[in-house]
Amino acid sequence: MIPDLLLTIAWILVGVRCGIKFVNLLNSRSKDWLEILFYLSVVIITLGILL
Repeated sequence: MIPDLLLTIAWILVGVRCGIKFVNLLNSRSKDWLEILFYLSVVIITLGILL
């Protein structure tokens, strides 16, 4: 079984990475809304698991 601390760190990294990608996609000229919504949903799921 994976230790809880390691799993928490992994979820934080996933959330941060997807949050950065989400902001970068919002700031880009061509908006790919499916990608933007995907990264937003991953951030929401990560926050739901961590909080």
